[in-house]
Amino acid sequence: MAPQYIKEIFARDIHRDIREVIKVDQADEEVIRAEIGEYIVTKTILSNFVEILEAYSEAPNKPSDRMAVWVSGFFGSGKSSFAKLLGLALANRQLGSDTTSELLAAHIGDPKVQVLIKTVVEKIPTEAVIFDVATERGVMHGNQMLTEIMYRQLLEHLGYARDLDLAELEITLEGEGRLDKFREVYKKLYPTKDWDHAKNLVAFAMNEASRVLHDLEPETYSSPDSWVKGARERADVSPNHLAQRCKELTARRGESRNLVFVIDEVGQFVARTVNKMLDLQGIVQALGRVGQGKFWVVVTSQEKLSELVGGLDESRVELARLMDRFPLQVHLEPSDISEVTSKRVLAKTADSEKTLAALFEASRGSLTAHATLSADIKLPQINRESFVELYPMVPYQVDFVIHVVSGLRTQGGASRHVGGANRTVIKLAQQLLAHPKTGLGECAVGQLVTVEHIYDLVRDNIDSMIREKIDRLVTEVDHPFAQRVAKSICLLQFVKSIHRNAENIAATLYPKVGGDSVRASVDQALQALVAAHKIRLGDDGYRIPTPIEDDWETQRAALKPKRADTNQILREAMERLWQPQPSHTLLGTRVFKGSLWLDGRERIKGDIPFQVILAEDKTDYEQLCDESRRRSQAERETVFWVVPVDDRIDKAVTEVFRSKEMITKKERGAQTSSETTLLAEEGRRRDTHRGEVRRLLEQAALTSMVYFRGNDRSPDENDVTVIKAAESVLAQALPDVFDHFSDGAARVTKKDLTALLESEDLRGLPSVFSSLKLLRNEGGTLILETESGPLGEMLTWISNKSDYGINPQGKALEAEFGSPPYGWDVDVVKLFTLCLLRAGQITANSQGLSIGTVDDLGASDVFTNNTKFRSATFRPKKVLDFAEVVKAADAFKKTFGEEIKQLTQDEVAKAIREKAVSRQRELREVQAMLDRHQLPGTDLFTSSISQMEQISTTGEEDTILGFASGHAELKDALARAADIQSTIAEPQLQMLSRARRVLKQHWPFLAHEPNTTDDDRDCAEQLTDLMQKETFYKEFPAIDQRAGRLEGLYESMFTATVQARCECYSTAIEQLESTVGWDQLQEDVRHRIGDPLSSRATSDVPCATPIPQLRADIDACDKRLGDAVAEVHRLLEGDRIVQVKVGGHFKGGVESVEQLDSALSSLREECLHHIGKNKRVLIQ
Repeated sequence: MAPQYIKEIFARDIHRDIREVIKVDQADEEVIRAEIGEYIVTKTILSNFVEILEAYSEAPNKPSDRMAVWVSGFFGSGKSSFAKLLGLALANRQLGSDTTSELLAAHIGDPKVQVLIKTVVEKIPTEAVIFDVATERGVMHGNQMLTEIMYRQLLEHLGYARDLDLAELEITLEGEGRLDKFREVYKKLYPTKDWDHAKNLVAFAMNEASRVLHDLEPETYSSPDSWVKGARERADVSPNHLAQRCKELTARRGESRNLVFVIDEVGQFVARTVNKMLDLQGIVQALGRVGQGKFWVVVTSQEKLSELVGGLDESRVELARLMDRFPLQVHLEPSDISEVTSKRVLAKTADSEKTLAALFEASRGSLTAHATLSADIKLPQINRESFVELYPMVPYQVDFVIHVVSGLRTQGGASRHVGGANRTVIKLAQQLLAHPKTGLGECAVGQLVTVEHIYDLVRDNIDSMIREKIDRLVTEVDHPFAQRVAKSICLLQFVKSIHRNAENIAATLYPKVGGDSVRASVDQALQALVAAHKIRLGDDGYRIPTPIEDDWETQRAALKPKRADTNQILREAMERLWQPQPSHTLLGTRVFKGSLWLDGRERIKGDIPFQVILAEDKTDYEQLCDESRRRSQAERETVFWVVPVDDRIDKAVTEVFRSKEMITKKERGAQTSSETTLLAEEGRRRDTHRGEVRRLLEQAALTSMVYFRGNDRSPDENDVTVIKAAESVLAQALPDVFDHFSDGAARVTKKDLTALLESEDLRGLPSVFSSLKLLRNEGGTLILETESGPLGEMLTWISNKSDYGINPQGKALEAEFGSPPYGWDVDVVKLFTLCLLRAGQITANSQGLSIGTVDDLGASDVFTNNTKFRSATFRPKKVLDFAEVVKAADAFKKTFGEEIKQLTQDEVAKAIREKAVSRQRELREVQAMLDRHQLPGTDLFTSSISQMEQISTTGEEDTILGFASGHAELKDALARAADIQSTIAEPQLQMLSRARRVLKQHWPFLAHEPNTTDDDRDCAEQLTDLMQKETFYKEFPAIDQRAGRLEGLYESMFTATVQARCECYSTAIEQLESTVGWDQLQEDVRHRIGDPLSSRATSDVPCATPIPQLRADIDACDKRLGDAVAEVHRLLEGDRIVQVKVGGHFKGGVESVEQLDSALSSLREECLHHIGKNKRVLIQ
């Protein structure tokens, strides 16, 4: 009859007693007997037993230093059992009427193993020192070396005291044949005590031994405490010393037997610590050299030796040698664990195997689809054989449980065993069937183990805060799958290689062979849990938040953006959406770009302004649309784009703001790895929400209104991005805005310019001249068309400027004709200007040279070098007549305020030259002052001085004509020089210097401070703008006010930080002065010790001291105080003072009562150790 319930399918009783973790130091005979009886020997384990036993049996005949075994495998893989049983077999420990060697050989049943074990027992008598370094109570601190721990274990095994000083005393007395006499005197002095029992109570034994020695050798130890005062801590036991003592002490008390150290969890002990790894190498090397095969070391580790060595970058050559020191390496794979589990717990009856095989075939497809996980590694696949062997477990669950149990043992960074977490896969498999929490044994065949079942079994070993959080989900999240999903996520966090996504979570909760997927329910539960902040979605998938993350989330949720914060985030988003900048090539020759305007300011420069206006609500949107349409009719060169901002955008903006604020507030003080991880995750969270803001804003922009010259230019269905929509508008608007562009629509090259500069006539010029219609035929001769077209327009503009006394520079020509309605490229502007020069319509001036024709010196440089073209000046070419003389005289009066009495060519030219020479000095003085103090506005003076130099050196005609057309700039320069000289004195220069200092030194620091407001940022931006204005001298009140505000902000922060440092160090000084013995020190010594504190306990701090330095001093205060106190104790008590660091016993924190007890016990033992040597312990 086919079994109906799961409990009926197994070959052995599922309720029988199966011990949990095998403890290497467990010595109970019945326990050891049971362990051997339950031990499953796989093919891998058998071959490793044979290899090691062969090497050990050959050692006496082939002395060698290759005598170390590295046994690795996940927790629960059986590595501790393997190492322990190997050690017991070699030592042939007595178990009643049997021995461990006999029992193990019989249990394994392999003839070869039986022969090897018999050979070892008969020919190689062995002592085995077996212990677990992870739980060893003699491990006093995190930096203790394995050498010392092994030495203490050896001493205890051979009957010596565990304390090194007492053991050294015993060894010395024993060597002298006086140890028995010592025991007799001890018994006489302390009749109720026995030395061999009392010697490990170090706090008492040290003083008692000292008294005994006084009685034994009063001439050597003159007082009862003489010996204890002279006893020194021998913590620096070297590997060589250990090896020599192994040889010496086994000869004394071990009958010269072989010695095998079996040490569990060594890999965990030495992991990621170069010094400990090198210490292990030294141990193996020394034992091999001294013992030549008599002293063996067998160690266990969760990681392979190659993985441990590969994880370290330092001393790679030395560490590589460690690999050679362990010639015998055993690694127990998860497949071994799976095989052991299936044979020891899940073995089925023959009928049950047939039933399960049929069940699998009937539901193969759904089982594979719904119970398979994705991972970074290859997980065991579900097939007929694995299903039958491991049912009701699913094949991946063996590896899964290994990682979960390993994770539970070290959760919170713990490096020691965590009491109740020591459940193996074997024990868990049994409990899944028989434990009341799961009750799977009572379920019908077909039911599967889920991660929820595993969670329920290991629940008590999970961090209490996480456990309670999951317990509360039943009432806090309204979804039936919420708690199940959270349980799955909790355990999946221990298995880094398995992806924590919805698909895998659903697979871990698949309940029954042939059942439907639970994916839909899992998706809904995940949404509910995320919304309630009960789980987090990070880069590595879903996870249960830690208390630190919960606190982080609470602080984050309390942050609300102000209007200015929202505007800034939206502005940044819009600027990103404007990249790459929208552009359009007009008439196939020049690329025009759209400029972005937000909040009335140009954020990204371009050729056609796009005014983007963000509307806060529907009413505001409709009103802004009407207003923008009307404005577009008046501002005919601007595109208006009104974008509505809805609740979804506001929500995403709020998330961005919260992330930014959390990063700003937390990044300076982040110290722990958890805080650093949260910061990194918050950065990614910010970027995700920024992307969401851009997505939503773009979506809103593509369904909004765009106006140009009163017409609707809104995006259509073909515009899928903001860039595409803007480029569509550009294509329509450019021909209207740049309606004269066609007159200069050409790609002008340097060859075109050179041809016009060098050609004797206008025939044979490049095609650009004809395509732009720059030439006309007059009487059979080609001439340049300067009376109309683009050359006519440019000549008219230059002439108009000249009429107002301005000789425009090339950069003015570029700005004018590069703007609407022209939009010509700078090379086109240069070509047109050169045409006017070639036609004799204008003259140029560059660096003091007057250029009237294309053949004049400097002409080529002006038109082939953009920099020289932009700085050159141009004026119409005129014939000097009396009207021009009168015009120059009138310009002279306007510029210099004086009249020229005789209006003759020579007198007017003379007067102009004299003034050009005499007034240059004041312009140069002002220019030098501006340069010296790094102030703006020197370009006007540079140009005017150049013009004056030219006037003073050219002929009368050029002097008069040049001054008449360009006197306006000279007039402006002289007027500005006078204003600057009258308004700027030393007080104003000091104020400007202060403003520069604020912007260069104070503001870069303030800009990144969390308390800096948007008003402060606006103030800094305004001050920067004011300091860049050429008319800055008219803005002194505004500059002073803004610089004062920012300086005051910095000074208030500086004062507060100075005061905080002063109070911190003043408190530290009080604590130092209250230290016992402080008053006993000489004044100069107290001053020396206290100076690092007193020098900082003051408010008199140079204002140039950076605030970050002051903050660093505050952070270092506790350490400086600790160093000072330690120095006081050192001076008063010398070598009696011992510092014990509590942190060394609590590495990784405390997550359970067992961890707390273990850490406190370790701390207590270290303190007692020092107290017993008459030391004074300072706890740090």
